[in-house]
Amino acid sequence: MLNLIIKLREHIKLLFHPVIINAFVFYDERGRVRKENWGDDINYYFLRDIVKRPLVLVNRTSLAFRLELRNYLVIGSTIDMLCRRNTEVWGAGIIDGSKPLQMKPTKVHAVRGPLTRNKLLAEGVDCPEIYGDPALLTALYYRPNITRRCKYGIISHVSNLALLENMLIEGEPLSQCEDVLIINMRQYVHWHDIIDQVCACEAILSSSLHGLIIAEAYRIPNVWIEFGKPLIGGHFKFHDFFLSIQRDRTAPVSIVGNTLPLQEIEHEINDWNPGIINLQPLFKSCPFELKKAKYDL
Repeated sequence: MLNLIIKLREHIKLLFHPVIINAFVFYDERGRVRKENWGDDINYYFLRDIVKRPLVLVNRTSLAFRLELRNYLVIGSTIDMLCRRNTEVWGAGIIDGSKPLQMKPTKVHAVRGPLTRNKLLAEGVDCPEIYGDPALLTALYYRPNITRRCKYGIISHVSNLALLENMLIEGEPLSQCEDVLIINMRQYVHWHDIIDQVCACEAILSSSLHGLIIAEAYRIPNVWIEFGKPLIGGHFKFHDFFLSIQRDRTAPVSIVGNTLPLQEIEHEINDWNPGIINLQPLFKSCPFELKKAKYDL
């Protein structure tokens, strides 16, 4: 009986012509989206708030999955990992530019940055010169009134979270430093929460790409850091994004041992200038209708 109800619900959703999103989004035992990684999760939570049509996830909707209905890659480095038949791209990127695509998108409306575009063109995929990670659009729909209360906000990629437990700043554990806010991309209730925390900081230090993207969206100085070995795909996705905002960076600040290199970090903060990107082409190229932005582009 429960399976029948679930299938009926899926059919009802499809009857209302939903936007089908393809993303690394996972579920708990009750079938709810599990808060696993904010940068991936906003493919559901953020887009659900700004897309005019109903939104469903392809890996949760068995009918859409089996019939390979038109689906969209939006936020994340997912083109070379999640492309299926009838996949279209609006804002997503490639994670590793050195490997051939296993499957190519049927249509590209916009991509995260020029490195992704160059790779797609080299693979014979038509790609317009329209750039921008759609997570940058969060600032068009939500702007918190937050007082800056911490000097540094530190965001680790979810694969590096354990490394923060023993990290020191000027000999003091990060967790005990009043000037430091550790922002965990797995611990939030509403998608606004991570943005609130980012906006509560004078500067963001992040090994997570979406930590840097949100800092740029809200014009907060930010430093690209790296704990030990590079993430999957190396630095490709970072340079892809930085080039899209005309602010490429040579390399991350490497965190060796358990102490933050404050002198190097402060140098990066002092040298920071906000990125430059016109989000109007990204907004207009969206293949499904978005709600009107609350704030100017």
